[in-house]
Amino acid sequence: MEEKKREKYLTARYRRELERYLNRVVSFAMGGEFEKGDYESMVQKALQKLQKVQKVPLYNDYFEKLEAFIEMTKVLAGSEREADDIRGEILHEANLIRKSKRKKSYSRKSKGSSRDDGY
Repeated sequence: MEEKKREKYLTARYRRELERYLNRVVSFAMGGEFEKGDYESMVQKALQKLQKVQKVPLYNDYFEKLEAFIEMTKVLAGSEREADDIRGEILHEANLIRKSKRKKSYSRKSKGSSRDDGY
């Protein structure tokens, strides 16, 4: 029983840290001047915080996209692309990830739902 609690705790902690990483990167990209050097140092700081948490396998599409986003931000930090291109790609990918998270809450009910539309 104690092992299950620990596993659940580690999973929740890892999930929270993944979402914090996304929020840190997006708020940096949206906040004022976006310079490549500042972006690289911010990514390194955020990665250090993420590395303090034990990585746990997550079998959820949303969290798999978050992990792919983290890898993308690492690659962009070391790339030769311009700051505006990096910023645009970060915001685009973050928007897609956030849409995929919200998508489930707006899904249509099964055909047995009790709607009274008058039809």
